[in-house]
Amino acid sequence: MISFPSAEQILQGIREDNSSGAAQLAHKAAQLLLAYLKGEGGGHLPQEILSVGRALVDAQPSMAPMTNLVNHLFEAIESLKDPQTIREKGTVAVQNFLEDLITGAERIKAHALPLLKWKEVVMTHSYSSTCLGVLGQAEGIEVICPESRPLLEGLNTARELGAKGVRTRIVVDSAAPSLMGECDVVMVGGDSITPEGVVNKIGTYALALAAREQRVPFYVLASTEKFLPAPFAQALRIEERDPKEVFQGVIPNSVVENRYFDITPLELITGVVTQEGVIPGAEVQKRLEGMRISKGLQKP
Repeated sequence: MISFPSAEQILQGIREDNSSGAAQLAHKAAQLLLAYLKGEGGGHLPQEILSVGRALVDAQPSMAPMTNLVNHLFEAIESLKDPQTIREKGTVAVQNFLEDLITGAERIKAHALPLLKWKEVVMTHSYSSTCLGVLGQAEGIEVICPESRPLLEGLNTARELGAKGVRTRIVVDSAAPSLMGECDVVMVGGDSITPEGVVNKIGTYALALAAREQRVPFYVLASTEKFLPAPFAQALRIEERDPKEVFQGVIPNSVVENRYFDITPLELITGVVTQEGVIPGAEVQKRLEGMRISKGLQKP
């Protein structure tokens, strides 16, 4: 059971967060786990960690860093029984995971920037802090930013790039695929990399199809902490969000659907740019097959 009063509030906030990126949500989850490891839960530590970890995974099932954070922690403590050792080893595991997320973004930038050399027009989609870090440092580019309905994250991307002196073009989502022929490359983020494909903001799949048709390279910028092996990916849910974000009125005999994410098949991806380098889309599957799952997250 979740013990201290603010824990459920934090969990609820994570469940309802529809604007933060996957890495940001993992950071929030890490703070909650660290609080338990410091003893703020007040209950039986191993059981508390299992409970809150599983609750975090369930709170944002499409966000791989959340699952991998919990899996990393469970792997570090699953054979331990002494509470103090669990606290020490668990704290180190969580802190190391966060450090890898932070330093990974810089290493991704080093691998991604050369891909923009001699490029003039770049298409991106939604909001990715990793993409912003790369596009904001590229020289002489123009970035096409689809609006990314319903929350218009693309406008935030354009604002931040504009503040860095990068030229942007804001377009409606439905126009973006038809503009692919004007692009030299596509760079997007990703919330999860699964055997079925890349989970990212709705509309990414359409851009990848257009990019293949126009023979435009399509890169996903994502650290290996966003890789989700098959057992986890099978439990992944593309959830429906509040329909009022799309339309607040009432139309007889109509249902409003609000899906935030879609899945872009790996065969449409030129490569996933990780902190280790560019992994071709065709090789991502092999990487996923080698990932280990802790007992605490395995289905009984």
